[in-house]
Amino acid sequence: MKIIYREQIELTPADRSVLTSVRRKKTTFLLGAYLALIAIVVVVVYLSGWVGTGYITEEKMERYRRGSSILAIVSFILLTGFFIVYYVKSVLPYTRDLKKGLKTVSWFYPTAYKTPYFDSYFLKTGSVKKPMLPITREMFYAVKPGVLACILFAPGSRFVLSLDIDGLQVIYNESNVDLEL
Repeated sequence: MKIIYREQIELTPADRSVLTSVRRKKTTFLLGAYLALIAIVVVVVYLSGWVGTGYITEEKMERYRRGSSILAIVSFILLTGFFIVYYVKSVLPYTRDLKKGLKTVSWFYPTAYKTPYFDSYFLKTGSVKKPMLPITREMFYAVKPGVLACILFAPGSRFVLSLDIDGLQVIYNESNVDLEL
């Protein structure tokens, strides 16, 4: 994909609501997963304190409790670090896009691709993260040599907001969360 012209314009209220909804979805998933894993760690540590028989000395039991507490603390720190990195990479770009209030408009000559065995149609984007963007059959047949296409996306999160090929337009929303360039 060779970009002919690129500019940045203001986000519309509809674009803001889509980005807000996608950010909310990702944050909900992140918080749910984090809280579930922390709950599992807490339950494992709590239940490990109940383990014991008449043959274990008090000293061994105290060492076991101390070891399980250290394991829980290390697990908590590692999980928190992992989820902070995940937040910075997946949710924070949406927040930055909403604060800046800009979207990128790129005009380019599109290249279409059809899978050989299935009726799936794609547009080559030239992006490393998402090299193919799913399109409709009508858009696939609208791609001809010399036809100019326009794509609108949020610059930080790379979320595709809309695609226009020769007058055929597709507007993406929060149900297409995997549409990040």
